[in-house]
Amino acid sequence: MSFFPHLFAPLKIKKIRYRNRVWASPTAMAMQFLTPEGFLRPEGIEHFRNRALGGAAVVTLGESAVDNDFALSHYHSLNLYDKRALPTLTTFTDAIHQAGAVASVEISHGGRYALPELIGKNPIGPSADILPNGVHIDPMTEEQMDKVADNFADCVALLKNAGFKMCMLHGGHGWLLSSFLSPADNRRTDKYGGSLENRARFPLMVLERIRRRAGEDFVIELRMSAYEGDDKGITLEDARKFALMAEPYVDLLNVSCGARRLLHTRVEQTPSGFLPPASNVHWAEDIKAAGVRIPVVAVGGISDPAFADALIAEGKADCVAMARAFIADPEWANKARRGQADQIRPCIKCYNCLDEKNGRVFGGGATSFTLDVVKRYACSVNPRIGIEQDIIPPATRCRKVLVIGGGPAGMQAAITAAERGHDVVLLEKSDRLGGQLLFADTVPFKYSLKDFRDYLIRRVGKLPIDVHLNTCATPELARSFAPDVIIAAFGSSPFSPNIPGMDGDNVLTAAEAHMHPEKVGQKVVVAGGGDTGCELAGHLHQLGREVSIVEMRDFVARDTGFTLRIALMDIIEGKVNCLTRSKLVSIGRNSVDIEGADGTISTVPADTVVLALGSRPREQEAEAYREIAPDFWIIGDCREAKNVRNAIRTAYDAACRL
Repeated sequence: MSFFPHLFAPLKIKKIRYRNRVWASPTAMAMQFLTPEGFLRPEGIEHFRNRALGGAAVVTLGESAVDNDFALSHYHSLNLYDKRALPTLTTFTDAIHQAGAVASVEISHGGRYALPELIGKNPIGPSADILPNGVHIDPMTEEQMDKVADNFADCVALLKNAGFKMCMLHGGHGWLLSSFLSPADNRRTDKYGGSLENRARFPLMVLERIRRRAGEDFVIELRMSAYEGDDKGITLEDARKFALMAEPYVDLLNVSCGARRLLHTRVEQTPSGFLPPASNVHWAEDIKAAGVRIPVVAVGGISDPAFADALIAEGKADCVAMARAFIADPEWANKARRGQADQIRPCIKCYNCLDEKNGRVFGGGATSFTLDVVKRYACSVNPRIGIEQDIIPPATRCRKVLVIGGGPAGMQAAITAAERGHDVVLLEKSDRLGGQLLFADTVPFKYSLKDFRDYLIRRVGKLPIDVHLNTCATPELARSFAPDVIIAAFGSSPFSPNIPGMDGDNVLTAAEAHMHPEKVGQKVVVAGGGDTGCELAGHLHQLGREVSIVEMRDFVARDTGFTLRIALMDIIEGKVNCLTRSKLVSIGRNSVDIEGADGTISTVPADTVVLALGSRPREQEAEAYREIAPDFWIIGDCREAKNVRNAIRTAYDAACRL
């Protein structure tokens, strides 16, 4: 029995029977999943196998270059041009197929966006150009086009040899094939430029070459951008026509949007929390309406099984593809099919999974990829991601665990400890679980964070955890439980600088301003331009306030992850007055004094001042409990005031060591 009959109806394409309509989208390979040669490590196979075990019909390895001559666009490309990759690729296909899914891989060519430091020369594209970062693009010759088409075909032949029965061809987002389709990138005057028929000539050559080499039974999925994001590039009309041109060569159309040349479209390709859920799936419906007869796959921020089921039932798409949803919960498909949708761990759309592992950073202007900041692959809400090969056994003996604090760290620690078989008591001083995530109730663009908080609360409720609300912990109370372990999740306190006027009733913390917007006046100064300050400023602007941010550094949101920063700047740029290289020096009843970089003092009108200057761990408070139990752990913001990912991971690690 399936709770979502359309979503979990089988699909037959050529000789392949897909067990449902749920595709695990490609996600870029983390460097920890690859050997220095670009071959899959066992850790990478295990990571993707979990999506197959979790019920997906297709599991697709992330974007990988078809050659190392001109195609490499990042440091974490799977090696698909060396026959020595065959053993690990075969191990991967065996693992995915044994788990009941179909193995795939997204093959691509970086084109204009290949990295010169990887290919050792200028990138190639349809036309000569100079990118904003100063990289020169050389126009492709016909000989190069022929060679690239062969490289695509050779790559598919290697995949077939490794046991793949399908692959995805990346024809969107500004990579080589879509750059030929785009009038913004393709300014050629020969038979490969000008009309859509001419611009499509090279992409169709590649498709024809792949089909001829792959044979008729091999399934080819084409990812395409239905719209690039402006009137200079690929339009929906172009995309519809090209879909019909490509149809004879491919078996599925995976419909996305956006182009790399338009930075703001990155948060449409992988929708941010500032956009509604599943905000770009309408592009699939638009392409399907063009009259294509092959299945169309919708992608982009899909996470609700009921929505996905309706999408297919209404004929707007034939399949749905998800990337971050499967990172947050590899069991997404199984849980949905079994009617356990409320047990799906939600993605909070923080983009940590997409940026940090890839070394993608904000460099104060241009974006760059750098090995200097590549970090371990991780998910903010799922502490198992990146360490799937580590087996955490059940507890060998039941211990009495006292968790103090019911925020995200405290809840995750209690959940993991209870799942491992410990006897858990959770103390929370307020009347609700949730801690600092309670503010999400009043901020529309934090709907995914609210969903995650509520998921944790539900999970606590389903486990044998003894929860005590409205209970302020004391050392005496802690001793009364005779715990074997104390896990301190006291959280943090907002940092408050010692400047005149700080004690005024017109001064609020960021949490107070979020949860009680009625206390915020019309003219607002937010002290601090990090993530918290920028999100608050954007929210207050949406509520109709006039907002200024005061930030000491050169840029607001300086340490925000690359993609999230794009989304964040969309809601404040041109709407909020950002006073950088400045600091708050005094607060009055109706104004504040601000010192600029040159030392001059200016007065800015302000009915309300909101402090978003970071937090300090309540470590001192926690230390009073260290000697009460044989084992003692400090987790989350109480250990280091950071973010949800830090809270969840430190909580999980502590509970796994009991």
